[in-house]
Amino acid sequence: MSELFLTFLASYVLCFGLMNEKAAWFTRILRRIPLSIDDQGQTLFTRMLQCPYCTGFHTGYIVWLALNAQRLITAPEWSMVGSVLASAFASSAVCYILDVATEWLEYRPGEGA
Repeated sequence: MSELFLTFLASYVLCFGLMNEKAAWFTRILRRIPLSIDDQGQTLFTRMLQCPYCTGFHTGYIVWLALNAQRLITAPEWSMVGSVLASAFASSAVCYILDVATEWLEYRPGEGA
């Protein structure tokens, strides 16, 4: 249970850091990659980094791969595919819920938006 908590915590911290430009050098590079430019001129990564659900999905599998790298290299199994996908989807939900809760806690009526 504690490993699951730490996995989600690491995923949320990574998601928060990416969305809030805590690694600006990295997000600047991502935002410049010209993948799927929309009508407003935003790239795929620019849109993704505005969404905690989307960014949380990607941080979920990144954290899973980082935590299970040795096992993945030495003894890969097909069941790992399910584990990495489950971790990514669960992480996206956790990151979204924590982001909404954080925004709710930070909201102060009467102050500017």
